[in-house]
Amino acid sequence: MQKNQRVAGMAVDVLARQAGARAQRTGEPFEEALEAVLQTEAGRQLGQLRDGPHGYERAQEWQEDLLRKRAEERSRARQEELSRARHAAWKSFMQAERRELQQRKEGQLAGLLGEPLPGESPAALRRLASEDRRQAEVGLVALMSGGKVFYKHVDELSEGDMPARVAASRLRETWLKERQDGWLGRREDLL
Repeated sequence: MQKNQRVAGMAVDVLARQAGARAQRTGEPFEEALEAVLQTEAGRQLGQLRDGPHGYERAQEWQEDLLRKRAEERSRARQEELSRARHAAWKSFMQAERRELQQRKEGQLAGLLGEPLPGESPAALRRLASEDRRQAEVGLVALMSGGKVFYKHVDELSEGDMPARVAASRLRETWLKERQDGWLGRREDLL
């Protein structure tokens, strides 16, 4: 590419080199070789560049613009893929939330709590399980932010609530596991 060369001139130069190489290789006249080159996919594209709307542009500027446009297209494609992935993750998250809500409505916590540990009030465990079931029946889920737990209706959750919802779920799981481990530890002491 020469300085200040136009796109059309660049395309003509490339076509001429390809046609010249073909003519030398096959022995056919240059004009026939050029027609054969123009019949290839690359030749058709070069012909479109030569005759198209960008033919008058400086080749260097056109190439820089083309690179910029391709980079923008790749960026847009990545953004669309990320958006699809986020949407799929959100959909999966909400399906899991609704399944857990249903399990809570069915008394999941009472089953997880099991029998009262030494020093625990059976009535307090029943109230805890009953309150969890009542919250589930009205669609409330726990969220945790800044060390504080708060509640929100499942239909009001947004993607931004996911970390707070996950934190609250982990807190519940940790509490249940520590409670169970403590019970197992006390039981082993009794044996």
